[in-house]
Amino acid sequence: METNLKQLEPVSESEFREAIIPGKFVRIEYLTDLNEFIKADVLIKEYLKQDGAESIKLATGETIPLDRVVSLDRRLSPNFPGYGNYSCDC
Repeated sequence: METNLKQLEPVSESEFREAIIPGKFVRIEYLTDLNEFIKADVLIKEYLKQDGAESIKLATGETIPLDRVVSLDRRLSPNFPGYGNYSCDC
């Protein structure tokens, strides 16, 4: 079985935030509180900013802190430059 590895390059903070569009269906990769790496194709419900903490609410009901998001819509967070090697279209 062959995988199609595509290394993602980190983008600027502003380019990363441009991918946060409520109502858009995206691939999101993030780390849980237990540092589990999760990849999902989901609909962004809303962007939240509360008490200085930013997060993304998904249509599944999950709320993901923005500082735990590794990549969003094929845009690698500038907070996780080393994770580009683990992204693939599997």
